Amino acid sequence: MANITLYDLAILDRADSYTGLIEDVTTLAPEFSTFGAIKRSGTYYEPVQRVSLPTAQFRTVNAGVSTSKSGYKKTVKEMFLVDVQLQMDEAIVKADQAHLGSIWQLEAAGAMKAASILIGAQTYYGTSADAAGFTGIRSQLAYSVKAGGTTSSTSAYLCWMDEKEGCRYDVGNDGQFAITPPRLQTVSDSNSKVYTAWLGNLNAWVGYNQLSNLSSFGVTGITAGTQSQWLTDDKADQLLAKIPMARRNNLRWFVNRTAISTLRRSRSTINLGVNPSGTTSGVLGSYQAAGGGGTPAFSPMPTELVGYPITITDSIVNTETNS
Repeated sequence: MANITLYDLAILDRADSYTGLIEDVTTLAPEFSTFGAIKRSGTYYEPVQRVSLPTAQFRTVNAGVSTSKSGYKKTVKEMFLVDVQLQMDEAIVKADQAHLGSIWQLEAAGAMKAASILIGAQTYYGTSADAAGFTGIRSQLAYSVKAGGTTSSTSAYLCWMDEKEGCRYDVGNDGQFAITPPRLQTVSDSNSKVYTAWLGNLNAWVGYNQLSNLSSFGVTGITAGTQSQWLTDDKADQLLAKIPMARRNNLRWFVNRTAISTLRRSRSTINLGVNPSGTTSGVLGSYQAAGGGGTPAFSPMPTELVGYPITITDSIVNTETNS
């Protein structure tokens, strides 16, 4: 059972109030603030997809054509329970000097951050991240281009950000995503003895849903060690060529630090130059002069790829298997 201890309280109460709490959990999970989110009244809904159109035909005078119709499909879209339980002995709350602000508020903010990190990982990896959660992007890619890496690789995901039909979150119970007010309750310790504690939790129903089957795409198998397996403009353009024109508005890339680094290096006229032995054998690129003065050129940090913006995230890992 994880509880705030007097040791934790001592650390917080002896902290520098001017500096405040230094957040050293540096995982960046921007997905929940980037993807659109729709409020839902319940915990599931049933959208209808048109999967085929009526047949259009030319006909000659006095000759008919066959009747036809659209094809429709109903699917079930679910939301899944995200829960972060907080429990704090009332003695801890009474002893808190609020040196860095309320200890309960610090824990509540931590719970919100933990939930956003979980949702970020689940968005790409689905039940491989948490078996009790929603299906992720990797299992719903409409098209992909392989960079060549297999194990210990990563991917760049291109998402159609249309709020109605594309990549987005559904939040059940009318969009509730908050920490409950703390409440006093008698609880048991590991020896079944009781004490009074403040309890609360983050409780939200969240689903990641792509209503259209043509909503997410990817360049997979990206690695940093082999130049042919980098993320490049060419591989991104190969992927874009597969995407219908009706899906080319409001697209956005999601990549991690490794993928963005390889893209930057691929755009540079100087990569590694020489290896530690002083020769050019086996290096990931060659020195090329750039500009009239021959100054080596290194690309600025990429902000777009084939015309679409890039979001960098820590939710995408470098340990994917992309066979």
